[in-house]
Amino acid sequence: MKSKVTDLLLARRAARPLGPIVLIAVAVFLIGLWVPHFATFGNLIQILIQASFTAVVAFGMTLVIVTGGIDLSVGGVISLVGVVEADLFLHDIPWPVAVLAGLATGAASGTVSGLVVGRLKLPPFIATFGTFGVTAGLALYLAPPISETISYPGALASLGSGSFVSIPYLVFAAFLVLVVVEVLYGMTHWGVWLRATGDALPVARLRSVPVPRVLCLAYIVSGLCAAIAGTLLAAYLTSPNPEQGGPYTLWAIAACVIGGVDLSGARGKLWAAGLGAVFLAAIQNALALEEVQPFYSDMVTGLLIIVAVVVATYAPLIRKELMTALGRIRLKAAS
Repeated sequence: MKSKVTDLLLARRAARPLGPIVLIAVAVFLIGLWVPHFATFGNLIQILIQASFTAVVAFGMTLVIVTGGIDLSVGGVISLVGVVEADLFLHDIPWPVAVLAGLATGAASGTVSGLVVGRLKLPPFIATFGTFGVTAGLALYLAPPISETISYPGALASLGSGSFVSIPYLVFAAFLVLVVVEVLYGMTHWGVWLRATGDALPVARLRSVPVPRVLCLAYIVSGLCAAIAGTLLAAYLTSPNPEQGGPYTLWAIAACVIGGVDLSGARGKLWAAGLGAVFLAAIQNALALEEVQPFYSDMVTGLLIIVAVVVATYAPLIRKELMTALGRIRLKAAS
């Protein structure tokens, strides 16, 4: 009997990740039926391109949320990285060095946030909001004049516009980031410590988990993911924009929530956050095809976050009530 109960619990746990896939697939299918030209191959590729930037940020954001935190600095990091790399291109710095400098910028921002959260024990919201202000301000300060013509190296230009078997390099890059972060998250001691920290912080400390180091590394990875997204976005746009990262903080959080990442910590699937980014891009694309005013996109994103949080909060209660009701019906039928 005990074995059957255990098997049932394992089966339910294995089935949970299928929830986001089913809901997102059904929603995208219905959008395709409703919106003309949505389901064309070219438009679907465009959706994947737009989703790739958000997904890369969401992968790092997932790690931070699993710890019970939040990273509001990613939008500023995306903007700053694009500006830093563009300035280096203007001074004829080789593109690999410029990209490494951009990644180092993201890692430095994550380190600051991680140290403030992990060592000084400030609330993540306050710490990362402060880091966002610094990075966003630096992006505006360092932005090259509009009159400056920036020539992006051929390798980066190809990354932003090239493709392999009709799949853009940007999508492959996002998938590569997913694989690397998934290895860190699911196949290392740090990943176990990460989930333990988000599940029960006092218990993690009692079990000698190096909590400050775990938190710091989570924010560093988040900063690196934001820097990668900033590099990919700049390569796609082929022009620096000191405000290009603005919406990605909200979009990354929305992708995580839609993908079922638990805002209270300890639980979250990276690939599900990626699917959330695809769903979000599909919604925004459908609104654009329907010629809906751009500011409605942010309104829809905010509503999706609210709906996703409500569903995540009350779904277990609703499931419990349904199971109780079914149990009563079975008892009456048996009697």
